Amino acid sequence: MNDERVKFAEDLKKLGKLNANLKISDLLPKKKLNDNFISSPYLSLDFSKQLITEKDLNWLLTIPEKFDLRDSFSELLKGKYLNPSEHRGVSHTIYRQSSRNDDFELVSIEKGKIDTFLTALKAKENIKNLVCIGIGGSRVGPEFLVEFVNKNEPLNIFFCSSYDLLELKNTLQKCYQMETIVVASSKSFSTYETIKNLNMIKAWFHENPEINPEDHIYGISSSKESMSAFGIKEDHQFEILDSLGGRFSVWSSMSIPAFVNADFQSYQDFLEGAFQADKYVLESKWENNISMILALLGIWNVSALGINNHAIFTYNYRLRSFTKYIAQLSMESNGKSINFDSTISPLETSPLIWGGYGIDSQHSTFQWMLQGKTPTSCDFIGINNEDSESKDSYEMLLSQVLAMTLGEDNKKENYKTVPGNNPCSVIQLNSLDLKTLGFLMALYEHKVFFEALILGINPFDQWGVELGKKIVKDANGKNDLFSNYFPSDFIPKS
Repeated sequence: MNDERVKFAEDLKKLGKLNANLKISDLLPKKKLNDNFISSPYLSLDFSKQLITEKDLNWLLTIPEKFDLRDSFSELLKGKYLNPSEHRGVSHTIYRQSSRNDDFELVSIEKGKIDTFLTALKAKENIKNLVCIGIGGSRVGPEFLVEFVNKNEPLNIFFCSSYDLLELKNTLQKCYQMETIVVASSKSFSTYETIKNLNMIKAWFHENPEINPEDHIYGISSSKESMSAFGIKEDHQFEILDSLGGRFSVWSSMSIPAFVNADFQSYQDFLEGAFQADKYVLESKWENNISMILALLGIWNVSALGINNHAIFTYNYRLRSFTKYIAQLSMESNGKSINFDSTISPLETSPLIWGGYGIDSQHSTFQWMLQGKTPTSCDFIGINNEDSESKDSYEMLLSQVLAMTLGEDNKKENYKTVPGNNPCSVIQLNSLDLKTLGFLMALYEHKVFFEALILGINPFDQWGVELGKKIVKDANGKNDLFSNYFPSDFIPKS
C-alpha cells in the first residue's frame, strides 16, 4: 500500500509542475459551474474556484477506491475501526448512531443522565453560574457550541483552563459559591491544567462553610476511579468511552455546557445532524461527496500545488470559533509525518489551519493573502438567507472570494495589483440550526479521516502532544531538568 502512496505522491508533484502556470481566472470560464457544485440535505458546496482542471479532478476521484476508503469508512461508523498505535477502537460516531454495538449501552445510559441533569438543573433557580474546567478537546468544541447556541440565560457560562489561573480568578470574582456549579471535563481526569484549576475551585468553595463543595462539582471523564479519587460523587459523574478521543468528544456529555440554557432535544438535534452526515457520506458517490471532495482538494493543494496553509472563514457571528475547532481537529489528527508502516509519509500532511470570523479578517489578515507572496487555500462558510443581516454578510463573502481567486491587474498603478489565484471553496448553509451544525462538523470530521487514510497516517493518536505532557510531568518542580538546556536566568524561580 505504501508503494501506491509513493506513486501517488510522485504523480501529484509532476502534475503540480505541469499546472504551475495555471490561473483560476483562465480555468473558470471553461468550467461548468453546476459540475463543480454539490448539494446535500443541509448545505451545499461550490468548488469551481479551485486551481484544478477537470481532467486532474477526475484522476483524483480514482484514488478513494485504490485505498478502499468506503470499507474503512463503514468500519468507522460501526465503531470497529482500530486506532493502531494505541490498540483500541474509535467510538465518536457511536454517539450519534442507533445501532446496538458493544458500546451502545454505556452511550445510551449517559444520554439518559444528560437528560436528567439538564431537567434537574432548570429546577434549581438559585444556580446562576456554570464554570467549565477543561482544556483542548474538552474545551474547544463545547465552548464553540455555547457560542453557537447563543443563549446566556438563565445561566452564565464560563470556560477556564489557564495554567496561571488568571482566567479562573477573574471568573470567580463574578460568582458566588451558592449560585455556582462546576463541570470538570478531562478524559483521563489527570490533566495538569484541569487538576490545578479544580484545586483552586475546591479551595474557593471551602471559603463558604455553609456549603459542601462536592454538591457543586460534576465530572466528565472515561475514568470513574479518577473522578471518585478527586471527591466527585458517583451521581455527579458522566462517563465517556475510553476510545473517544478528546477532539472528537463534542458528541458526548462533554457538550453539556452548550445545552444547559437549551434542552435535551437540542442536544438530540445536534446528534441527528451528525448522523445524517454519516449516512450521506456513506451513501454518496465520491464525485458527489462533499467530505471526499474537500479531502482530495486539500491533498491536491498541499502536495501538488505546494500550498502549506489553509484558511477557513465564517460569515456568521455564531460561527466565529468554528475555525478554532477545525484547526485542532485537523492539525492534531493529521499533523504527523510517520505513516502506518513506520516510515515517513511520501505525501505532505496537514497544512497550517487558520482563519476566523471573515468580517474581522477582511480588515487584517486578508491583506497578506491578497498581495503577499505566500499562496493560501480557503473555505468560506456562510448562510444565504433573505434577512438583511445574512444577505449583507453573504454578499460580503462572495465578494471576497472573487478578490481572492480572480484578483485585479492594475498596469497603471502596479502597487494596487492583486494577483488572486488563491483556491477557494464556498460552503453555503441552508439554515443556522443545530442539525445543520452537526452535519457541517461531521462532514469536516470525515474529510480529516479520508485525508489521513490517503496520507497513510493514524488520525486518532497525538504522540507529539503526549511528549509535551511527559516533559511537564518529569519536570514537576525539578529545576535540574531545565538547567542543562537553559541559561540560569531562565530557570523557574523557587
